[in-house]
Amino acid sequence: MIRNKGVVLIFVMVFTTAISLLSLFMQSKSKNYIENFADIQKNLEIENMAEMGIEIGKILIDRRKGTLNTTGEESRKEIYYDMPDIMLHIIISDENAKINPNKIFDREKKETNSLLMEVYKNFFAVMGYTEVLSDSLLDWIDEDDIPRAAGAEYFHYKTSGFPYVPPNRNLYGTEELLLVKNFSKDIVLGNSKEKIPALIDFITSFSDGKINVNSCPPEILGAFGFSSGEAEKIVREREKRPLEERFLTETNRDVYIRNRNIMIFKSRYFLIRSIAVKSNGQEREMRAYVKKTDKVIETTRIEIE
Repeated sequence: MIRNKGVVLIFVMVFTTAISLLSLFMQSKSKNYIENFADIQKNLEIENMAEMGIEIGKILIDRRKGTLNTTGEESRKEIYYDMPDIMLHIIISDENAKINPNKIFDREKKETNSLLMEVYKNFFAVMGYTEVLSDSLLDWIDEDDIPRAAGAEYFHYKTSGFPYVPPNRNLYGTEELLLVKNFSKDIVLGNSKEKIPALIDFITSFSDGKINVNSCPPEILGAFGFSSGEAEKIVREREKRPLEERFLTETNRDVYIRNRNIMIFKSRYFLIRSIAVKSNGQEREMRAYVKKTDKVIETTRIEIE
């Protein structure tokens, strides 16, 4: 009888211990679940803020009738919204103010846009870049493995120890330029201390290949063939009012007639970057590539970091 009571007592103690351990385990699990849920809520909150920034960017583009300000001079706009516990930074870039090398090659028709190619090559010369850069980028995106005179294809990348080779397709994003032969970080992203301009302010992977003369940088006006004096004249004029065909023909008729097939006066392609930053340092960036039509702002691609 006493032995049975001892067995029962031991069983009760073991059971009680097991229940206590299970309770502690469940408390620990519950705490983890609560913490994870709180993290998810925080991530959703900051992601929703970044998404709101994209929507604000779309509204701003729509209100500007296809340009970033009334004169068309502004090819980049930055806005800051400082709110309790969070700061929202919105950057709108006019992608029609840049050169799109993807549009040099028409893969369907197997044709080369010789006019855009000429402006592209002229731009690299105007910027003082070597032909190695312009040819290497063309080799990166064309469909063959035949290197240009100063370019680089499969053989160069393989024998130089690169862990990759040219994809022979369109640039997906301008950050991809960092992979191309001789394209350093300073060249692609710029260096303010050394006063090196960022190539990503002049080159895009997202547009129809047309270039807006109301918003493109003076360097691209020079690539069209306008002299430095003519480029300055154009910039002064578009600070007052949007350019018209008549003004360009009066400035330099030959340059305008030669390039008018790739010149436009209003932009349709934009990149919106929305960066939400919380007071604790948590950050979320969202990028939207949008196209403005006569009726709506179409989002063609969203990227989240």
